[in-house]
Amino acid sequence: MLGKKTAEPINAKISSVIGADMVVNGDIHAKEAVRVEGSVTGDVETEGAMIISASGRVKGNVKGSSIIIGGSLEGDLTSGGRTEVVSTGKVIGNIRTKSLVVDENAVFQGQCIMNAEGIPSSPAQNTPEKTEEQKKEEQDKENNNSSNKWNKR
Repeated sequence: MLGKKTAEPINAKISSVIGADMVVNGDIHAKEAVRVEGSVTGDVETEGAMIISASGRVKGNVKGSSIIIGGSLEGDLTSGGRTEVVSTGKVIGNIRTKSLVVDENAVFQGQCIMNAEGIPSSPAQNTPEKTEEQKKEEQDKENNNSSNKWNKR
């Protein structure tokens, strides 16, 4: 049915709270849910849910099982479950998630990859390793291109 919300709310025990008057400079790693009400400059990674409240600000990449953005995020987001950008939320960066909800008046600037099976924990896992032969071929091409640009004059 149109207009009916079927998504279930995130019911997680919040074990870590970054208070509204708190400023964190550095990366955060947690096992359970994290709520950000203050300001974080650095990456935030949790095995549980993550909530950035309306007063929360994160400048860095975030990763969690499910994520709700009510404040501001400047960085990439990776979620193994549901991601929601509520009406007060602002995301400037790319999103990798299983499902995405963007409320009216929310801001999202970037690219989104949804319903990806087995979302990798880092972008490096998504690209295959190059063989020694491929690396040598690329290096030879670079060497030829750099010497050719001077010969074209």
